[in-house]
Amino acid sequence: MLNEIKNLIKKHNITIAAHYYEKDEIFKLADLTGDSLELAKKTSKLKNPLIFCGVKFMGESAKILNPNIDVYMPRLADCSMARMAQEEKVLHDFTLLKQHNIEFIPVTYINSTAKTKAIVAKEGGLTCTSSNAQTIISWALKQNKKIFFLPDKNLGRNIAYKLGVSSAIIGEKEWQNADVICFDGHCSVHQLFMPEHVEFYKQRYPNIKIVVHPECSPNVVKLADFAGSTSQILNYVQKNPNTPMAIGTEFNFVNRMKKEINPNIYILSSTKPECPSMNETTIQELYQLLKAIDKGENYNKITVDSDIAQYAKLALQRMMELS
Repeated sequence: MLNEIKNLIKKHNITIAAHYYEKDEIFKLADLTGDSLELAKKTSKLKNPLIFCGVKFMGESAKILNPNIDVYMPRLADCSMARMAQEEKVLHDFTLLKQHNIEFIPVTYINSTAKTKAIVAKEGGLTCTSSNAQTIISWALKQNKKIFFLPDKNLGRNIAYKLGVSSAIIGEKEWQNADVICFDGHCSVHQLFMPEHVEFYKQRYPNIKIVVHPECSPNVVKLADFAGSTSQILNYVQKNPNTPMAIGTEFNFVNRMKKEINPNIYILSSTKPECPSMNETTIQELYQLLKAIDKGENYNKITVDSDIAQYAKLALQRMMELS
């Protein structure tokens, strides 16, 4: 099967893109790898068909930024965080902000649907990733308006703390006074990491470095030696190849770094922090997709309504210009 997959990829001149959280069997076949920002940049320059191994918002973003190529996904896996910020809920929160006469710029994490990105763009907002969230929010704060950050409350609060400004979750007591007002969403994987996990490793290994993703809760990030996006974590590990580390992010990514870069890496969790959405994609599904493409079928081909794509692209382009 593996040889046939490789032959079909070559036959149809297909580029395979895979997020760092994908299983090894998928990741090893990829031509392009990275986090959300890296893959958005890399796939936007392609001229040939793309198979995106990740979650649906990533495939949508690739198609929006590069509408002239065919984009497919082996599995239309949904990100649970993106599902939290559905159109009706976002519009409800926008209305609430306006009822309180709050002037705001909406900033949506790239972990959101094309519809949500389009809604944000229509309000003058833009997207961000965990790699550039600090840059984007810093820019937005200079516009002398409050920031409405969605969907991930933890990323929003962690960046606000780093910038020295106030933050609150919409609906909390006195939330209207915060500089960064956050939507009440989260990542199901990064919610697993707790302060007691940090305390366990620091007591057991006095010289260990705690490394976490900024989607973790603020009380974990504040205890960490380093917090950064997936690509930033990778860079940190590469620069410190022999340092003992306990890392708080997705299992496949951490385990790959442990095998390839630093054997002194531990998972900062008492349970296996696998992303259920990313782990849905299998090599069998990739094979099925390639066979469908070979037959001329539009199987799991990504399409985005033209009106939604127009505005969602605006939100993404605003981010790219500032990045």
